[in-house]
Amino acid sequence: MTTQFFYLVLSPTEKKLPYLYTNVFKIIYQHSKDLVMQQTALEAAFRIHNHNPEHYKASWSTGAEGEEQAAAERNDEIRAWQMDEAKIVRIVNWP
Repeated sequence: MTTQFFYLVLSPTEKKLPYLYTNVFKIIYQHSKDLVMQQTALEAAFRIHNHNPEHYKASWSTGAEGEEQAAAERNDEIRAWQMDEAKIVRIVNWP
């Protein structure tokens, strides 16, 4: 079994929408298909709870071995987006 930490960034298809970053997910998997299934289930949970799910493209981080490292990478990305004042960045925690 492999344990990795991932976060998901949701990119808006329209500029007026915010960029959403998820909390860091701990995913344990044996085969890559198991990983994809778990990531797909998490994306589906977001889309169920979001009012405009079709307005976002989802992309997963490559995965870090440690939760702190994954969180640091995510926070670096968030800071980079926040440098552009036209963008709104939100952290979402689900499910």
